[in-house]
Amino acid sequence: MPEFQRRSCAYGENAVQRPAALVWSAGDDPLAIDRFELVDGAAPSFNNLIEVDRQLQTLTHIAAARDVAGLPVGAVAVGTKHGNACGVGIDASPVRAVQRMLEGDPRAIFGGSVMLNVVVDEQLASVLTDHATETRRLLDVVVAPSFTDKAVELLARKHGKCRLLANRALGSLDRGSVDDATRTRYVRGGHLEQPNYTFVLDLDAPDVERSGTLTDQHAEDLLLAWAIGSTSNSNTVTLVRDGQLLGNGVGQQDRVGCCTLAVQRATTAGHRTEGCVAYSDSYFPFPDGPEVLIDAGVSVVFSTTGSVRDELVRQTFADANVAVRQLPDALARGFFGH
Repeated sequence: MPEFQRRSCAYGENAVQRPAALVWSAGDDPLAIDRFELVDGAAPSFNNLIEVDRQLQTLTHIAAARDVAGLPVGAVAVGTKHGNACGVGIDASPVRAVQRMLEGDPRAIFGGSVMLNVVVDEQLASVLTDHATETRRLLDVVVAPSFTDKAVELLARKHGKCRLLANRALGSLDRGSVDDATRTRYVRGGHLEQPNYTFVLDLDAPDVERSGTLTDQHAEDLLLAWAIGSTSNSNTVTLVRDGQLLGNGVGQQDRVGCCTLAVQRATTAGHRTEGCVAYSDSYFPFPDGPEVLIDAGVSVVFSTTGSVRDELVRQTFADANVAVRQLPDALARGFFGH
């Protein structure tokens, strides 16, 4: 039997849920939650650690998809609120990646959590606290490979309310970084088990159905949208343009609602949606969702197939000159946090 270790949290998801703890057994995964060192701030809460785990899913899938596509991972900044990405930026420049993340949804990221695959220095810390905001931005958690002393000083909040967590393994992510351990979930009287989500989208795979043409930037943006949407609460539709998350329509009960929410979140944050790409974590059962995306000016869509109306959906996109890439739902569906 493995020997388990335990680290207490003040409480669980809500203050009345006490006691709570992180429980783990020693292993060799360099990205295991217990391997993240608290550099500054109060001990991370139950919710903080859930946030870190969700960010890891998103960040490692971004890195894996780019690695499979033969692209450099670059600097990636993932901002989340309640486990779902509200801002993501990718660029060769760490500063620009962080700026894109913050500009994705300046309102939602306030009080949120950030994970980066680059060292946080004084310049990046200043961007995190001051870019695209009239007042100092407050963050709950910042996770990175490491922090300079000046960065720690700039990010610190009273009473340790900004937790800085470091793990050097974040600086060298690739296709092998995706978590392949069995996932479990408590249900009353027992628990459910399933393999982890290890699928990585490869747009050059021979079984990808193609209509319309993609630019190289469209292809990169589709990979980013897939990595974000497939690690967000289902149902999800995700909009991306030029390495930046524009709007993430998560957790909706119908697919047209995902499309509407994604467009709304993008436009509310001040983004134009014309020319962006869209990812849907499953197939479109009706043309109503596609029509929302078409009206918003989306240029390229990835979705799965499996609906009796697949041909109608494809024709709806074709009539609007929207390029489409698809894989069967049994292979490429991206439900998470169901």
